[in-house]
Amino acid sequence: MFDLNPDSFQFEDLDRIINQSQELMRGLEQAQDGLAEVVGEGTAADGLIHVQVDGSGMLKDLTLNPRVMRLDSTTLAAELTQAIGAAHADVQRKVSELMSGVAAEFGMDPEPMNPDKLRDQFQDIQESFDRKMDARTDEFQRRMRD
Repeated sequence: MFDLNPDSFQFEDLDRIINQSQELMRGLEQAQDGLAEVVGEGTAADGLIHVQVDGSGMLKDLTLNPRVMRLDSTTLAAELTQAIGAAHADVQRKVSELMSGVAAEFGMDPEPMNPDKLRDQFQDIQESFDRKMDARTDEFQRRMRD
């Protein structure tokens, strides 16, 4: 989405970047709304345990078939852990799909943003901007002297 080449960065690019940023923010707001509706589900013990978690991983619902009470406590704990793990994996998959869709919509890499890479990219732009401003200031001062 942000095609930022520090060596060819122009002042006119700022408007384009601002517009792209605003579009991205709208898309992220929509994705955030979608995240609130994501529910992951998991089952275990041959379907006797059913778990639902929300997009943040919080337990929403736990259903135990009365027959699951025949299990010993260690097995029951293991089956509950398995169902909860499956629900978390399901919600992570759904969140990943949602975010990949947003990334694709805006022409972005669906992989998580690397803050170090982003910071370096903006630092390169700032340095390029500073060089161009210095050159324009020098040119302006030269013309004022002439």
